[in-house]
Amino acid sequence: MAKFTVHESEVQGVKKDPPRVSKVLVCNKTVGATKISMGVNVTEVGSRIPAHAHDGHEEAMFIISGRGKLIVEGHGEYELTPGTAIFAPSGVKHEIINTGNEPLKLVWAYSPPLPDHLK
Repeated sequence: MAKFTVHESEVQGVKKDPPRVSKVLVCNKTVGATKISMGVNVTEVGSRIPAHAHDGHEEAMFIISGRGKLIVEGHGEYELTPGTAIFAPSGVKHEIINTGNEPLKLVWAYSPPLPDHLK
């Protein structure tokens, strides 16, 4: 595949509950990526990305806008503001809560990609 760029507007988001939208921008389907996937997530005011872990996958995130709180099981809570980078090691349960008064927008990346990102 000879595509190197993807604009967020080209990808339809997946609405999730609690209220948030996730878009997979860089993946096998969009650009042929096989070792990494990347996308954006917008979590509504008062909503969250529920506690979860990814066995066999590392995740990195970067806060674009909004304010929030990261809860890492067994490790504490961390304030999230624009410009904050997050690392979630494989198997570590983590949760993000939008604590601000605007949507919390972040960029995420997985390595290796989640199985759904390879389809």
